[in-house]
Amino acid sequence: MGKGLRGLWATVLTAFVTIMASPSLAKAETRALLVGAWQFHSSQIMDLAGPENDLAAMETVIRGQGASDVTILRNEGVSRTTVETALHALGLRSKPGDWIFLYYTGHGALAEASVKGTRDGDTDQFLPLPGFDPDSKDAERFIVDKDFYTWLALYVPRGVQVLMMADTCHSGTLHRSVDPRAMGMTPRLTLGGRNVELGSRPAPRFASTLASVEGAALTATREDLPNLFYIGAARDDQIAWENALPVEGAPTRGFLTWSFEQGLTTPGADGRGMAADQDGDGKLTIGELGTYLNVQVRMLSGQRQESSIIIPPGREGQGLFATVPPPPAPPVAPPLPGLYVADVKARASVAGADHPWRVLIDGKGADFVWDNVRHVMLRRTGDMVAQNVKTLPQLRGVIDKWAAIEAMRPLLSEQRARLVVGPLDNGARYPSGAPVTLALQADGQRVAAPQYATVFNIASDGTVQRLFPVAPSDGDGRLAPGQSLPVLESQVIAPYGADHVVALVTPQPPEAFRVLLRTVENQRAANWLVAPIRELLAKSPGQASLSIGELYTGN
Repeated sequence: MGKGLRGLWATVLTAFVTIMASPSLAKAETRALLVGAWQFHSSQIMDLAGPENDLAAMETVIRGQGASDVTILRNEGVSRTTVETALHALGLRSKPGDWIFLYYTGHGALAEASVKGTRDGDTDQFLPLPGFDPDSKDAERFIVDKDFYTWLALYVPRGVQVLMMADTCHSGTLHRSVDPRAMGMTPRLTLGGRNVELGSRPAPRFASTLASVEGAALTATREDLPNLFYIGAARDDQIAWENALPVEGAPTRGFLTWSFEQGLTTPGADGRGMAADQDGDGKLTIGELGTYLNVQVRMLSGQRQESSIIIPPGREGQGLFATVPPPPAPPVAPPLPGLYVADVKARASVAGADHPWRVLIDGKGADFVWDNVRHVMLRRTGDMVAQNVKTLPQLRGVIDKWAAIEAMRPLLSEQRARLVVGPLDNGARYPSGAPVTLALQADGQRVAAPQYATVFNIASDGTVQRLFPVAPSDGDGRLAPGQSLPVLESQVIAPYGADHVVALVTPQPPEAFRVLLRTVENQRAANWLVAPIRELLAKSPGQASLSIGELYTGN
Protein backbone atom coordinates (compact mmCIF):
# COMPACT_ATOMS: atom_id res chain seq x y z
CA MET A 1 0.00 0.00 0.00
CA GLY A 2 1.32 3.43 -0.85
CA LYS A 3 2.39 5.84 1.87
CA GLY A 4 -0.47 8.17 1.03
CA LEU A 5 -3.11 5.61 1.95
CA ARG A 6 -1.22 4.58 5.07
CA GLY A 7 -0.90 8.18 6.15
CA LEU A 8 -4.57 8.72 5.51
CA TRP A 9 -5.65 5.73 7.53
CA ALA A 10 -3.28 6.70 10.32
CA THR A 11 -4.90 10.10 10.63
CA VAL A 12 -8.34 8.53 10.87
CA LEU A 13 -7.40 6.38 13.82
CA THR A 14 -6.13 9.26 15.96
CA ALA A 15 -9.27 11.30 15.58
CA PHE A 16 -11.49 8.36 16.34
CA VAL A 17 -9.61 7.60 19.54
CA THR A 18 -9.66 11.18 20.82
CA ILE A 19 -13.40 11.66 20.55
CA MET A 20 -14.39 8.47 22.29
CA ALA A 21 -11.96 8.92 25.18
CA SER A 22 -12.77 12.51 26.16
CA PRO A 23 -15.43 13.01 28.90
CA SER A 24 -16.10 16.51 27.55
CA LEU A 25 -17.22 14.96 24.30
CA ALA A 26 -19.57 12.42 25.82
CA LYS A 27 -22.23 13.18 23.22
CA ALA A 28 -19.89 12.52 20.33
CA GLU A 29 -20.90 9.65 18.08
CA THR A 30 -19.01 6.81 16.48
CA ARG A 31 -19.89 6.07 12.88
CA ALA A 32 -18.58 3.29 10.69
CA LEU A 33 -18.28 2.29 7.05
CA LEU A 34 -17.50 -1.45 6.84
CA VAL A 35 -16.61 -2.83 3.42
CA GLY A 36 -15.88 -6.44 2.51
CA ALA A 37 -15.41 -8.35 -0.75
CA TRP A 38 -14.88 -12.09 -1.05
CA GLN A 39 -16.76 -13.08 -4.24
CA PHE A 40 -15.00 -11.61 -7.28
CA HIS A 41 -16.54 -13.48 -10.25
CA SER A 42 -13.17 -13.52 -11.98
CA SER A 43 -10.92 -16.15 -13.50
CA GLN A 44 -7.89 -14.14 -12.38
CA ILE A 45 -8.89 -13.38 -8.78
CA MET A 46 -9.58 -16.18 -6.32
CA ASP A 47 -12.55 -15.92 -3.99
CA LEU A 48 -11.79 -15.65 -0.28
CA ALA A 49 -13.41 -17.30 2.73
CA GLY A 50 -12.36 -14.93 5.51
CA PRO A 51 -13.83 -11.50 4.67
CA GLU A 52 -17.43 -12.64 5.18
CA ASN A 53 -16.55 -13.70 8.73
CA ASP A 54 -14.38 -10.61 9.27
CA LEU A 55 -17.18 -8.27 8.28
CA ALA A 56 -19.70 -9.87 10.62
CA ALA A 57 -17.24 -9.87 13.51
CA MET A 58 -16.23 -6.26 12.96
CA GLU A 59 -19.86 -5.12 12.94
CA THR A 60 -20.37 -6.82 16.32
CA VAL A 61 -17.21 -5.25 17.73
CA ILE A 62 -17.89 -1.69 16.56
CA ARG A 63 -21.54 -1.75 17.64
CA GLY A 64 -20.38 -3.10 21.00
CA GLN A 65 -18.18 0.00 21.25
CA GLY A 66 -21.18 2.28 20.88
CA ALA A 67 -21.43 2.83 17.12
CA SER A 68 -25.05 3.23 16.04
CA ASP A 69 -24.50 4.75 12.57
CA VAL A 70 -23.05 1.76 10.69
CA THR A 71 -23.05 1.35 6.90
CA ILE A 72 -22.09 -2.06 5.49
CA LEU A 73 -21.18 -2.79 1.86
CA ARG A 74 -20.45 -6.34 0.69
CA ASN A 75 -19.60 -8.11 -2.58
CA GLU A 76 -21.78 -6.87 -5.48
CA GLY A 77 -22.72 -3.85 -3.39
CA VAL A 78 -19.10 -2.67 -3.39
CA SER A 79 -18.08 -0.29 -6.16
CA ARG A 80 -16.27 3.01 -6.49
CA THR A 81 -19.57 4.87 -6.47
CA THR A 82 -21.10 3.07 -3.47
CA VAL A 83 -18.00 3.49 -1.31
CA GLU A 84 -17.52 7.15 -2.21
CA THR A 85 -21.21 7.91 -1.73
CA ALA A 86 -21.33 6.19 1.66
CA LEU A 87 -18.22 8.01 2.86
CA HIS A 88 -19.59 11.36 1.67
CA ALA A 89 -22.86 10.71 3.49
CA LEU A 90 -21.02 9.85 6.70
CA GLY A 91 -19.07 13.09 6.42
CA LEU A 92 -22.29 15.08 6.08
CA ARG A 93 -23.81 13.40 9.13
CA SER A 94 -20.70 13.82 11.29
CA LYS A 95 -19.97 16.74 13.59
CA PRO A 96 -16.78 17.87 15.31
CA GLY A 97 -15.82 15.34 17.97
CA ASP A 98 -17.30 12.35 16.14
CA TRP A 99 -15.32 9.35 14.96
CA ILE A 100 -15.53 7.56 11.61
CA PHE A 101 -14.24 3.98 11.49
CA LEU A 102 -13.39 3.05 7.88
CA TYR A 103 -12.70 -0.68 7.48
CA TYR A 104 -11.96 -2.90 4.47
CA THR A 105 -11.40 -6.65 4.24
CA GLY A 106 -10.52 -8.43 1.00
CA HIS A 107 -7.82 -8.57 -1.65
CA GLY A 108 -5.12 -6.00 -2.26
CA ALA A 109 -2.99 -5.49 -5.37
CA LEU A 110 -0.39 -3.21 -6.93
CA ALA A 111 -0.64 -0.86 -9.90
CA GLU A 112 1.77 1.35 -11.76
CA ALA A 113 1.43 4.87 -10.38
CA SER A 114 -0.03 7.33 -12.87
CA VAL A 115 2.40 9.96 -11.55
CA LYS A 116 5.84 8.67 -10.59
CA GLY A 117 8.56 10.23 -8.49
CA THR A 118 6.31 11.46 -5.65
CA ARG A 119 6.59 10.61 -1.95
CA ASP A 120 4.16 7.74 -2.60
CA GLY A 121 6.66 5.93 -4.80
CA ASP A 122 6.15 4.55 -8.28
CA THR A 123 3.38 2.08 -7.40
CA ASP A 124 -0.12 2.44 -6.04
CA GLN A 125 -1.90 0.05 -3.73
CA PHE A 126 -5.42 -0.59 -4.94
CA LEU A 127 -8.41 -2.68 -3.98
CA PRO A 128 -9.75 -4.90 -6.79
CA LEU A 129 -13.51 -4.98 -6.34
CA PRO A 130 -15.97 -7.68 -7.46
CA GLY A 131 -15.97 -7.89 -11.25
CA PHE A 132 -12.49 -6.38 -11.60
CA ASP A 133 -10.80 -7.15 -14.92
CA PRO A 134 -7.29 -5.72 -15.47
CA ASP A 135 -7.96 -5.57 -19.21
CA SER A 136 -11.24 -3.64 -19.10
CA LYS A 137 -9.94 -0.83 -16.86
CA ASP A 138 -13.44 -0.16 -15.52
CA ALA A 139 -12.95 2.48 -12.82
CA GLU A 140 -16.05 1.27 -10.95
CA ARG A 141 -14.23 -1.98 -10.21
CA PHE A 142 -11.22 -0.66 -8.30
CA ILE A 143 -10.24 1.96 -5.70
CA VAL A 144 -6.71 3.36 -5.42
CA ASP A 145 -5.13 4.57 -2.18
CA LYS A 146 -5.13 8.14 -3.54
CA ASP A 147 -8.91 7.92 -3.97
CA PHE A 148 -9.39 7.32 -0.27
CA TYR A 149 -7.11 10.23 0.51
CA THR A 150 -9.04 12.56 -1.75
CA TRP A 151 -12.44 11.51 -0.44
CA LEU A 152 -11.43 11.84 3.20
CA ALA A 153 -9.77 15.18 2.53
CA LEU A 154 -12.84 16.55 0.76
CA TYR A 155 -15.75 14.94 2.58
CA VAL A 156 -14.75 14.59 6.25
CA PRO A 157 -14.51 17.77 8.35
CA ARG A 158 -11.17 18.18 10.13
CA GLY A 159 -12.84 18.04 13.53
CA VAL A 160 -14.01 14.49 12.79
CA GLN A 161 -11.46 11.81 13.58
CA VAL A 162 -10.96 8.81 11.29
CA LEU A 163 -9.61 5.35 12.04
CA MET A 164 -8.87 3.46 8.84
CA MET A 165 -8.10 -0.24 9.02
CA ALA A 166 -7.31 -2.60 6.12
CA ASP A 167 -7.07 -6.37 6.44
CA THR A 168 -5.55 -6.86 3.02
CA CYS A 169 -2.14 -7.23 1.42
CA HIS A 170 0.25 -4.37 0.87
CA SER A 171 2.71 -6.06 -1.48
CA GLY A 172 5.90 -8.01 -1.49
CA THR A 173 7.46 -11.40 -0.99
CA LEU A 174 7.60 -14.12 1.61
CA HIS A 175 10.51 -15.38 3.65
CA ARG A 176 9.25 -18.98 3.52
CA SER A 177 6.87 -20.72 1.18
CA VAL A 178 3.67 -22.32 2.44
CA ASP A 179 3.90 -26.10 2.33
CA PRO A 180 0.93 -27.41 0.29
CA ARG A 181 0.53 -30.35 2.67
CA ALA A 182 -0.81 -27.88 5.24
CA MET A 183 -4.13 -26.68 3.86
CA GLY A 184 -5.89 -23.42 4.67
CA MET A 185 -3.35 -20.59 4.42
CA THR A 186 -4.64 -18.22 1.72
CA PRO A 187 -2.92 -14.98 0.65
CA ARG A 188 -4.97 -11.82 0.25
CA LEU A 189 -2.77 -10.71 -2.64
CA THR A 190 -4.25 -11.10 -6.08
CA LEU A 191 -2.95 -11.04 -9.67
CA GLY A 192 0.21 -12.85 -8.61
CA GLY A 193 1.63 -9.76 -6.95
CA ARG A 194 2.39 -8.18 -10.33
CA ASN A 195 1.84 -4.52 -11.08
CA VAL A 196 -1.01 -3.75 -13.46
CA GLU A 197 -1.92 -0.60 -15.33
CA LEU A 198 -5.22 0.92 -14.34
CA GLY A 199 -7.38 3.18 -16.44
CA SER A 200 -8.21 6.78 -15.67
CA ARG A 201 -10.28 7.50 -12.58
CA PRO A 202 -13.17 9.96 -12.36
CA ALA A 203 -12.99 13.13 -10.32
CA PRO A 204 -14.81 13.24 -6.97
CA ARG A 205 -18.56 13.05 -7.42
CA PHE A 206 -19.49 15.50 -4.68
CA ALA A 207 -18.55 19.00 -3.66
CA SER A 208 -16.05 19.40 -0.86
CA THR A 209 -17.19 20.19 2.66
CA LEU A 210 -13.88 22.06 3.03
CA ALA A 211 -13.37 24.34 0.07
CA SER A 212 -9.94 25.43 1.29
CA VAL A 213 -8.50 21.95 0.78
CA GLU A 214 -10.19 21.05 -2.48
CA GLY A 215 -7.25 21.84 -4.70
CA ALA A 216 -4.65 20.33 -2.40
CA ALA A 217 -6.56 17.07 -2.11
CA LEU A 218 -6.23 16.44 -5.83
CA THR A 219 -2.50 17.05 -6.21
CA ALA A 220 -0.04 14.22 -6.72
CA THR A 221 2.02 15.09 -3.63
CA ARG A 222 -0.03 15.14 -0.45
CA GLU A 223 0.60 15.77 3.18
CA ASP A 224 -0.80 13.25 5.66
CA LEU A 225 -4.20 14.21 6.98
CA PRO A 226 -4.07 15.39 10.61
CA ASN A 227 -7.27 13.57 11.63
CA LEU A 228 -6.35 10.12 10.27
CA PHE A 229 -4.90 7.04 12.00
CA TYR A 230 -4.04 3.95 10.01
CA ILE A 231 -3.74 0.24 10.81
CA GLY A 232 -2.57 -2.11 8.06
CA ALA A 233 -2.50 -5.90 8.09
CA ALA A 234 1.08 -6.16 6.83
CA ARG A 235 4.17 -4.16 6.00
CA ASP A 236 4.65 -2.90 2.46
CA ASP A 237 6.94 -5.84 1.60
CA GLN A 238 4.66 -8.54 2.99
CA ILE A 239 1.52 -10.48 2.15
CA ALA A 240 -1.53 -10.60 4.41
CA TRP A 241 -3.00 -14.03 5.09
CA GLU A 242 -6.21 -15.67 6.22
CA ASN A 243 -6.68 -19.07 7.81
CA ALA A 244 -8.77 -21.00 10.30
CA LEU A 245 -7.97 -19.63 13.74
CA PRO A 246 -6.70 -21.47 16.84
CA VAL A 247 -10.17 -22.12 18.24
CA GLU A 248 -11.99 -25.37 17.60
CA GLY A 249 -14.59 -24.94 14.88
CA ALA A 250 -13.55 -21.33 14.23
CA PRO A 251 -14.09 -20.08 10.69
CA THR A 252 -11.44 -18.66 8.41
CA ARG A 253 -10.46 -15.11 9.37
CA GLY A 254 -7.93 -12.42 8.60
CA PHE A 255 -5.24 -12.34 11.27
CA LEU A 256 -5.45 -8.57 11.81
CA THR A 257 -9.23 -8.44 12.23
CA TRP A 258 -9.28 -11.39 14.60
CA SER A 259 -6.48 -9.89 16.71
CA PHE A 260 -8.31 -6.54 16.85
CA GLU A 261 -11.48 -8.29 18.00
CA GLN A 262 -9.65 -10.33 20.65
CA GLY A 263 -7.74 -7.32 21.92
CA LEU A 264 -10.95 -5.42 22.67
CA THR A 265 -13.19 -8.26 23.85
CA THR A 266 -11.02 -10.66 25.87
CA PRO A 267 -9.37 -10.03 29.28
CA GLY A 268 -5.70 -9.67 30.09
CA ALA A 269 -3.40 -12.03 32.00
CA ASP A 270 -5.10 -11.13 35.30
CA GLY A 271 -8.54 -12.04 33.95
CA ARG A 272 -9.68 -8.41 33.87
CA GLY A 273 -9.79 -5.50 31.45
CA MET A 274 -8.79 -5.82 27.80
CA ALA A 275 -6.02 -8.01 26.42
CA ALA A 276 -4.69 -5.12 24.33
CA ASP A 277 -4.33 -2.92 27.43
CA GLN A 278 -0.66 -3.79 27.84
CA ASP A 279 -0.09 -1.94 31.11
CA GLY A 280 -3.38 -3.00 32.69
CA ASP A 281 -4.40 0.52 33.73
CA GLY A 282 -7.91 0.21 32.29
CA LYS A 283 -7.17 2.64 29.45
CA LEU A 284 -6.31 1.39 25.97
CA THR A 285 -4.02 3.72 24.03
CA ILE A 286 -3.36 3.64 20.32
CA GLY A 287 0.30 2.81 21.02
CA GLU A 288 -0.72 -0.19 23.13
CA LEU A 289 -3.11 -1.36 20.44
CA GLY A 290 -0.39 -1.17 17.79
CA THR A 291 2.05 -3.17 19.92
CA TYR A 292 -0.58 -5.79 20.73
CA LEU A 293 -1.71 -6.24 17.12
CA ASN A 294 1.85 -6.49 15.84
CA VAL A 295 2.90 -9.36 18.10
CA GLN A 296 -0.40 -11.22 17.67
CA VAL A 297 -0.29 -11.04 13.87
CA ARG A 298 3.35 -12.15 13.86
CA MET A 299 2.60 -15.21 15.97
CA LEU A 300 -0.58 -16.20 14.13
CA SER A 301 1.11 -16.01 10.72
CA GLY A 302 4.30 -17.81 11.67
CA GLN A 303 6.28 -14.54 11.39
CA ARG A 304 5.24 -14.04 7.73
CA GLN A 305 3.13 -11.00 8.47
CA GLU A 306 3.66 -7.98 10.72
CA SER A 307 0.91 -5.42 11.13
CA SER A 308 1.71 -1.74 10.78
CA ILE A 309 0.29 1.32 12.45
CA ILE A 310 0.91 4.97 11.70
CA ILE A 311 0.30 7.48 14.48
CA PRO A 312 0.82 11.24 14.30
CA PRO A 313 3.95 12.24 16.26
CA GLY A 314 3.39 12.45 19.98
CA ARG A 315 0.00 10.74 19.90
CA GLU A 316 1.01 7.20 21.00
CA GLY A 317 -0.61 7.78 24.39
CA GLN A 318 -3.94 8.82 22.87
CA GLY A 319 -6.77 6.90 24.52
CA LEU A 320 -8.76 4.62 22.26
CA PHE A 321 -12.54 4.43 22.13
CA ALA A 322 -12.50 0.91 23.56
CA THR A 323 -14.43 0.13 26.73
CA VAL A 324 -13.74 -2.70 29.15
CA PRO A 325 -15.76 -5.81 28.23
CA PRO A 326 -18.01 -7.55 30.77
CA PRO A 327 -16.45 -10.23 33.00
CA PRO A 328 -15.64 -13.32 30.95
CA ALA A 329 -17.47 -16.59 31.30
CA PRO A 330 -15.80 -19.29 33.43
CA PRO A 331 -12.77 -20.70 31.58
CA VAL A 332 -13.21 -23.88 29.61
CA ALA A 333 -10.60 -26.41 28.64
CA PRO A 334 -8.93 -25.54 25.32
CA PRO A 335 -9.98 -27.71 22.38
CA LEU A 336 -7.78 -30.56 21.29
CA PRO A 337 -5.84 -29.76 18.11
CA GLY A 338 -6.73 -31.59 14.93
CA LEU A 339 -4.08 -34.00 13.57
CA TYR A 340 -4.15 -35.32 10.01
CA VAL A 341 -2.11 -38.25 8.69
CA ALA A 342 -2.54 -39.10 5.02
CA ASP A 343 -1.42 -42.71 5.38
CA VAL A 344 -4.41 -44.71 6.66
CA LYS A 345 -2.33 -47.27 8.56
CA ALA A 346 -0.24 -44.58 10.27
CA ARG A 347 -3.43 -42.64 11.03
CA ALA A 348 -4.81 -45.62 12.92
CA SER A 349 -1.59 -45.85 14.94
CA VAL A 350 -2.07 -42.33 16.36
CA ALA A 351 -5.75 -42.75 17.22
CA GLY A 352 -6.79 -43.14 20.84
CA ALA A 353 -8.66 -41.35 23.57
CA ASP A 354 -5.56 -40.82 25.70
CA HIS A 355 -3.77 -38.57 23.18
CA PRO A 356 -3.89 -34.73 23.30
CA TRP A 357 -5.21 -34.44 19.75
CA ARG A 358 -8.16 -35.29 17.52
CA VAL A 359 -7.43 -37.47 14.48
CA LEU A 360 -8.95 -36.03 11.30
CA ILE A 361 -9.78 -37.87 8.10
CA ASP A 362 -9.40 -34.70 5.99
CA GLY A 363 -6.39 -32.39 6.02
CA LYS A 364 -8.29 -29.17 5.45
CA GLY A 365 -8.44 -27.20 8.67
CA ALA A 366 -5.95 -29.48 10.43
CA ASP A 367 -3.79 -27.88 13.09
CA PHE A 368 -1.02 -30.39 12.42
CA VAL A 369 -0.10 -32.70 9.56
CA TRP A 370 2.26 -35.61 10.22
CA ASP A 371 4.10 -36.87 7.17
CA ASN A 372 5.05 -40.28 8.53
CA VAL A 373 7.06 -41.14 5.42
CA ARG A 374 9.40 -38.14 5.67
CA HIS A 375 9.05 -37.96 9.46
CA VAL A 376 8.13 -34.28 9.55
CA MET A 377 5.40 -32.32 11.29
CA LEU A 378 3.63 -29.43 9.58
CA ARG A 379 1.45 -26.79 11.18
CA ARG A 380 -1.57 -24.87 9.94
CA THR A 381 0.66 -21.94 8.94
CA GLY A 382 2.23 -24.10 6.22
CA ASP A 383 5.52 -24.53 8.07
CA MET A 384 7.57 -27.61 8.75
CA VAL A 385 7.82 -27.28 12.54
CA ALA A 386 9.65 -30.52 13.44
CA GLN A 387 11.84 -33.07 11.70
CA ASN A 388 12.71 -36.65 12.58
CA VAL A 389 9.34 -37.27 14.23
CA LYS A 390 9.02 -41.07 14.18
CA THR A 391 7.38 -42.15 17.45
CA LEU A 392 4.27 -41.32 19.45
CA PRO A 393 6.27 -39.69 22.28
CA GLN A 394 8.00 -37.45 19.73
CA LEU A 395 4.67 -36.59 18.17
CA ARG A 396 3.24 -35.75 21.57
CA GLY A 397 6.25 -33.58 22.42
CA VAL A 398 5.67 -31.42 19.34
CA ILE A 399 1.94 -30.99 19.93
CA ASP A 400 2.35 -30.32 23.67
CA LYS A 401 4.97 -27.66 22.85
CA TRP A 402 2.60 -25.83 20.50
CA ALA A 403 -0.22 -26.05 23.04
CA ALA A 404 2.08 -24.19 25.45
CA ILE A 405 2.95 -21.57 22.84
CA GLU A 406 -0.73 -21.02 22.03
CA ALA A 407 -1.49 -20.62 25.74
CA MET A 408 1.28 -18.00 26.03
CA ARG A 409 0.35 -16.06 22.90
CA PRO A 410 -2.55 -14.06 24.43
CA LEU A 411 -0.21 -13.05 27.27
CA LEU A 412 2.41 -11.46 25.02
CA SER A 413 3.31 -7.89 25.92
CA GLU A 414 6.18 -6.15 24.12
CA GLN A 415 5.74 -2.55 25.21
CA ARG A 416 8.72 -2.77 27.56
CA ALA A 417 10.90 -5.27 25.71
CA ARG A 418 10.92 -7.24 22.47
CA LEU A 419 13.04 -10.26 21.62
CA VAL A 420 14.53 -10.10 18.13
CA VAL A 421 16.04 -13.09 16.33
CA GLY A 422 18.86 -12.34 13.88
CA PRO A 423 20.87 -11.84 11.82
CA LEU A 424 18.41 -12.82 9.06
CA ASP A 425 15.14 -11.00 8.56
CA ASN A 426 12.24 -11.88 10.82
CA GLY A 427 10.68 -15.17 9.74
CA ALA A 428 13.59 -16.40 7.60
CA ARG A 429 14.58 -20.08 7.71
CA TYR A 430 18.04 -20.75 9.12
CA PRO A 431 20.03 -23.67 7.62
CA SER A 432 21.98 -26.15 9.72
CA GLY A 433 25.11 -24.58 11.21
CA ALA A 434 23.98 -21.00 10.62
CA PRO A 435 24.80 -18.43 13.31
CA VAL A 436 21.89 -17.05 15.34
CA THR A 437 21.76 -13.92 17.47
CA LEU A 438 19.18 -13.10 20.13
CA ALA A 439 18.69 -9.51 21.24
CA LEU A 440 16.26 -8.33 23.90
CA GLN A 441 15.53 -4.72 23.07
CA ALA A 442 14.25 -2.72 26.05
CA ASP A 443 12.23 0.47 25.72
CA GLY A 444 14.11 3.00 27.80
CA GLN A 445 11.28 5.54 27.64
CA ARG A 446 8.86 3.21 29.44
CA VAL A 447 11.26 1.67 31.96
CA ALA A 448 12.33 3.81 34.94
CA ALA A 449 13.43 1.02 37.30
CA PRO A 450 15.68 -2.05 37.01
CA GLN A 451 14.22 -5.10 35.29
CA TYR A 452 15.16 -8.77 35.46
CA ALA A 453 15.39 -10.85 32.30
CA THR A 454 14.84 -14.59 32.08
CA VAL A 455 15.34 -16.18 28.65
CA PHE A 456 14.84 -19.80 27.63
CA ASN A 457 14.28 -21.79 24.46
CA ILE A 458 11.61 -24.35 23.64
CA ALA A 459 13.04 -26.58 20.91
CA SER A 460 10.97 -28.01 18.08
CA ASP A 461 10.38 -31.25 20.03
CA GLY A 462 9.31 -29.37 23.18
CA THR A 463 12.63 -29.58 25.04
CA VAL A 464 13.25 -26.67 27.44
CA GLN A 465 16.71 -25.06 27.37
CA ARG A 466 17.84 -22.20 29.66
CA LEU A 467 19.66 -19.32 27.97
CA PHE A 468 19.86 -16.44 30.48
CA PRO A 469 20.86 -16.05 33.25
CA VAL A 470 23.05 -19.15 33.12
CA ALA A 471 26.72 -18.18 33.35
CA PRO A 472 28.13 -16.66 36.56
CA SER A 473 28.72 -13.42 34.67
CA ASP A 474 24.96 -13.17 34.05
CA GLY A 475 24.35 -12.55 37.74
CA ASP A 476 20.65 -12.34 38.59
CA GLY A 477 19.74 -11.12 35.10
CA ARG A 478 19.33 -7.54 36.21
CA LEU A 479 18.99 -4.90 33.49
CA ALA A 480 19.45 -1.22 34.28
CA PRO A 481 16.59 1.11 33.21
CA GLY A 482 16.44 1.06 29.44
CA GLN A 483 19.31 -1.43 29.18
CA SER A 484 18.99 -4.13 26.54
CA LEU A 485 20.18 -7.68 27.10
CA PRO A 486 23.66 -8.28 25.64
CA VAL A 487 23.35 -10.12 22.35
CA LEU A 488 23.33 -13.88 22.81
CA GLU A 489 25.04 -15.86 20.06
CA SER A 490 24.26 -19.43 19.10
CA GLN A 491 24.27 -21.81 16.15
CA VAL A 492 21.59 -23.91 14.46
CA ILE A 493 21.79 -27.57 15.42
CA ALA A 494 19.32 -30.46 15.53
CA PRO A 495 16.47 -30.94 16.23
CA TYR A 496 15.30 -28.83 13.30
CA GLY A 497 11.92 -27.22 12.82
CA ALA A 498 10.56 -24.33 14.86
CA ASP A 499 12.26 -23.13 18.04
CA HIS A 500 10.64 -20.54 20.30
CA VAL A 501 12.87 -18.32 22.41
CA VAL A 502 10.88 -16.90 25.32
CA ALA A 503 11.96 -13.72 27.13
CA LEU A 504 10.28 -12.88 30.43
CA VAL A 505 11.07 -9.47 31.96
CA THR A 506 9.89 -8.83 35.53
CA PRO A 507 10.35 -6.05 38.12
CA GLN A 508 11.85 -8.55 40.62
CA PRO A 509 13.98 -11.67 40.08
CA PRO A 510 11.53 -14.57 39.46
CA GLU A 511 13.42 -16.95 41.73
CA ALA A 512 10.73 -19.65 41.99
CA PHE A 513 10.23 -19.66 38.23
CA ARG A 514 13.96 -19.97 37.60
CA VAL A 515 14.10 -22.95 39.97
CA LEU A 516 11.33 -24.53 37.90
CA LEU A 517 13.31 -23.86 34.71
CA ARG A 518 16.36 -25.63 36.14
CA THR A 519 14.14 -28.54 37.16
CA VAL A 520 12.62 -29.09 33.71
CA GLU A 521 15.69 -28.22 31.63
CA ASN A 522 16.37 -30.73 28.83
CA GLN A 523 12.89 -32.18 29.26
CA ARG A 524 9.81 -31.92 27.07
CA ALA A 525 7.97 -29.88 29.67
CA ALA A 526 6.97 -26.57 28.08
CA ASN A 527 3.38 -26.91 29.34
CA TRP A 528 4.64 -26.75 32.95
CA LEU A 529 5.74 -23.15 32.41
CA VAL A 530 2.50 -21.54 31.24
CA ALA A 531 0.67 -21.10 34.55
CA PRO A 532 3.70 -19.66 36.41
CA ILE A 533 4.26 -17.15 33.59
CA ARG A 534 0.63 -16.09 33.71
CA GLU A 535 0.87 -15.57 37.48
CA LEU A 536 4.02 -13.44 37.15
CA LEU A 537 2.40 -11.23 34.50
CA ALA A 538 -0.83 -10.87 36.49
CA LYS A 539 1.14 -9.93 39.62
CA SER A 540 2.90 -7.02 37.87
CA PRO A 541 0.57 -5.57 35.20
CA GLY A 542 2.29 -2.91 33.16
CA GLN A 543 5.67 -3.76 34.68
CA ALA A 544 6.29 -7.28 33.38
CA SER A 545 6.80 -8.18 29.75
CA LEU A 546 6.65 -11.38 27.69
CA SER A 547 8.10 -11.69 24.20
CA ILE A 548 8.62 -14.76 22.01
CA GLY A 549 11.00 -15.01 19.07
CA GLU A 550 10.27 -17.74 16.53
CA LEU A 551 13.21 -19.40 14.81
CA TYR A 552 12.61 -21.69 11.83
CA THR A 553 15.49 -24.03 11.06
CA GLY A 554 16.38 -26.77 8.60
CA ASN A 555 17.21 -27.13 4.93
